[in-house]
Amino acid sequence: MPIPKYAVIACPKCRVHSQIIEYGTATTKCQNCGAALKINKLRIFHSSDILEEAISARTQLQARIHGKSVDNNISKMGFVDDREISKTKSKNSPKRNAQKTIIDILRSADGALEIEILKMRALDHGIDADGFEKILEGLFRVGEVYSPDIGYVRLV
Repeated sequence: MPIPKYAVIACPKCRVHSQIIEYGTATTKCQNCGAALKINKLRIFHSSDILEEAISARTQLQARIHGKSVDNNISKMGFVDDREISKTKSKNSPKRNAQKTIIDILRSADGALEIEILKMRALDHGIDADGFEKILEGLFRVGEVYSPDIGYVRLV
């Protein structure tokens, strides 16, 4: 039986990011936290020769990790073990809550704010300055926010 070309994995280090990898290499790097991952030690949530299937499975897995509603087909197809996702959510709670807080602040401001005002409001919600910088950097990296102009941040 030939090895499928694509696999969907979740980073075991940061536990907030899923991605598609291609078979044929020994290691990969998490696109979120930058951790080096050995492919032969990763849990594969889905594998396929068809890229569109892998993209769909990755999208649904990422939504499940972040607690958003998804099509139930992914669990019916056996891609994701709900116990694995609940472990992922519980280990990730404080950081995820801070990310959600920053996103909620932006939503309440019609999706855009000056970074300094956003930082002030985040500090008012109990997020420390260093934590704010790291969380905002992570939100930029995963594409949740972008900078339409110098000193501003906007939700995607």
